[in-house]
Amino acid sequence: MISILLILSALGVAVSIGYYIVATLAAIKFASRSSASDPALPKIAPKVAILKPLHGIHQSLAANLISYLELAYPRLDYYFGVTDYEDRAAEVPVALRQRYQFANITLVVGEEPNCGNRKVAKLIKMADRAEKADVIVISDADVSVDRDHLRRIVAELISDDKAGIVTCAYRARPIGTFGSRCESLYINTDFLPQVLLAESIEPLHYALGATIAIKRSALDAIGGFRALKDLLADDFHLGKLVVEHGYQIKLSNSLVTLAAEEKTFGDFWHHQLRWARTYRTARPLSIATILMHGPFWAITLLAASRGSFAAFAAFVLVIAGRLAMSAAIIGRVVKMPELLADLWIVPIKDLVMTGVWFASLFSNKVRWAGRQFHVTRSGVMRELKS
Repeated sequence: MISILLILSALGVAVSIGYYIVATLAAIKFASRSSASDPALPKIAPKVAILKPLHGIHQSLAANLISYLELAYPRLDYYFGVTDYEDRAAEVPVALRQRYQFANITLVVGEEPNCGNRKVAKLIKMADRAEKADVIVISDADVSVDRDHLRRIVAELISDDKAGIVTCAYRARPIGTFGSRCESLYINTDFLPQVLLAESIEPLHYALGATIAIKRSALDAIGGFRALKDLLADDFHLGKLVVEHGYQIKLSNSLVTLAAEEKTFGDFWHHQLRWARTYRTARPLSIATILMHGPFWAITLLAASRGSFAAFAAFVLVIAGRLAMSAAIIGRVVKMPELLADLWIVPIKDLVMTGVWFASLFSNKVRWAGRQFHVTRSGVMRELKS
């Protein structure tokens, strides 16, 4: 038993170190690519509709929406969706109308009935109102962008006839709580490098929910957002369906910013647990990511070898490699040097993520927006009533 554990932990250490190296190289390559010039828009730019499903008030909501209302793009309509007028999120776009009088802002109230996924239920209603748009851009409420963001992603999309979707990787900015700092470290040093590495070695078969720009023809080909109405990982399945209909997905050179607003460690844990179970049902191969949990395998190797010098050296190498990778990505790719002060949290957060990985195996239940769901193997979500 000890010898098997030694071999397995040594393998995990080796895979982790190799991953740190290749993921860092992929991330730095993306950083240099993102500074390159983008394709130009045609003289008559395609008409764009931005769809923003909203739910509840949060600290950065107004600032996030303002970043979209100040986008430099000539033909643009905004649709903000809420379940009903009792949702206080509706107050924000309504209040911003006075300040941005020349922006075409529409508040869409209500949901498509019989949808397990309430985000998609709002998207269906908004998309029905945006029938004249050539390009639909879906963006989460916790995302903010630079002023040239829309020009870049639309140019990238329409410059390639084979492309059906352009999606954006994202970085995260914490609000200062420990939960938000853990969340931002996960996004910046786990999720982002994994996405950039995957994109560098294989064509994308999924989209990233923070920002998705999709051609009207591609959306119509898959049957619109109604094809996603009961699926938990709607962004993943949207990309998958578009690829199955003969289109390609491109990763934009534009990086968007997500506001990490988890107030407590428990908020961080439950959010990550939902993500982990979502990945496992949408893409079972994601289970293999356990081999990249370097600190866990380094500690396991230390225990299995009874504290041998070689195991201790491997532990030091793993921690040093993990911190070096995180520093490079935060400094050169994410470009948020103020977050370097939180690097000491990274190995701790990694061990927590190992706990999340194990916890995700024992149930297909997830918590989302105050509701609990059971997720089937096909990714369909069924609400559990108390």
